Amino acid sequence: MARSDPRRATIIGIAGVIVGVAMIVIVLLANNLGNDRSTTHNSRTRFDVAPAESTANAIKRDDTPLFFNDPATGSRPLVLQHLSDDPETGWSAFDAAAGSCVLKWHKETHDFTDCNGKSYPADGGDLHHYPVTVDKGELFVDLSLDATTTTTTTSPSSPSTSPG
Repeated sequence: MARSDPRRATIIGIAGVIVGVAMIVIVLLANNLGNDRSTTHNSRTRFDVAPAESTANAIKRDDTPLFFNDPATGSRPLVLQHLSDDPETGWSAFDAAAGSCVLKWHKETHDFTDCNGKSYPADGGDLHHYPVTVDKGELFVDLSLDATTTTTTTSPSSPSTSPG
């Protein structure tokens, strides 16, 4: 039987720990080098949803607005609705909960109801709205608490704003 050398085992162990730490550092650095458009830095930022045209087409095709959790904090359910033939306009984003009730969409009547039976129009009515921006074809929702509620379209040539 061959004897193992304790010095050699120690060197191999230390080398393994160094390689493991280096791999963790590389993964963390690579994660931070990602595209800023797809990351949410804090709860006071805009959320990059997707290209406006494909999102509008999906909502129209399914006859259903998009429901998702607020990507900044995960604490607020949101609705993204499109009510226009133009993918650049007609967007609204609003709270998908009235009190503790999450809204339910009704395709037949094109409205929402909460768990108490209260009805809300397709655009969210008096629920809290978040500004929606279309910038160079990309759709963004501003999750800032102090942001105004508008839909803005920015093209490379000229910006314009319309109520949302």
